[in-house]
Amino acid sequence: MTIVDDSGDLKLTAAPTAPAAGPDADHITLSLNDLLPDANGEIVVVSPQGQLHLNIVTDLQISESGIADSHLTADGTDVNGLSFFTFEGGMRLYYSPEVEITIATHAG
Repeated sequence: MTIVDDSGDLKLTAAPTAPAAGPDADHITLSLNDLLPDANGEIVVVSPQGQLHLNIVTDLQISESGIADSHLTADGTDVNGLSFFTFEGGMRLYYSPEVEITIATHAG
């Protein structure tokens, strides 16, 4: 998995959790707070190794979702055709077709 922001590959602040083997080996769970947006409040997730399921846990509501039109992020990544979620407050998460995203609320 590669997470791209305005400074290249994003260093995660918390270790993602994923099973080492089995049918869920490609599932990763992260808090939305673990992902740092670029200067424009954008995050791009791609997986050059193939299919990936990313579980994002947050208390923020999704205000918009869809397919991006022609647009360049702060670091110049063209997100045209990528799916996206926009969260309340304006942060936008773009993801490529081989990445499946599930948004869940914090349990508690």
